[in-house]
Amino acid sequence: MDIEFGNLNDLDTNDTGWFIGFSDWTKADPAKDVNLRFNPYGQEFSNLSAKWMHHTVGETRGLNKPISYGRTITMLMSDSGGFRIEFSSSPDFKSPDTHNYVLKKRGDFIAWGANLYHQAFVECDSTTLTIRWEPSKELSQ
Repeated sequence: MDIEFGNLNDLDTNDTGWFIGFSDWTKADPAKDVNLRFNPYGQEFSNLSAKWMHHTVGETRGLNKPISYGRTITMLMSDSGGFRIEFSSSPDFKSPDTHNYVLKKRGDFIAWGANLYHQAFVECDSTTLTIRWEPSKELSQ
């Protein structure tokens, strides 16, 4: 699964603060073929979307999400939280290839690629920022 989990404060951005883009420091691991936060200089992308959302404990709008496309990053913006995202290669989430990540402190993020089923659970009130984009097909591999 193409998933990257971490905290924005821990990323080495070469003292620039840029964590998504064309600079080499946006690569999670330069040895990987696909880096979710990296978009090579000159590579086009489309369908840019951004969502700011305050989530309250118990809400259910994070369930029954469609399969992902493009690339997505969700970041915890509140001082603390408990926003859990579950990913699976199957729509019933019963696959052994199912993973959970929890955004707990400001700056925690999860980035993921295409063709993953996902659902979200709010364990503590949380404010998130989600950005989604679709790299051009020619260079995204």
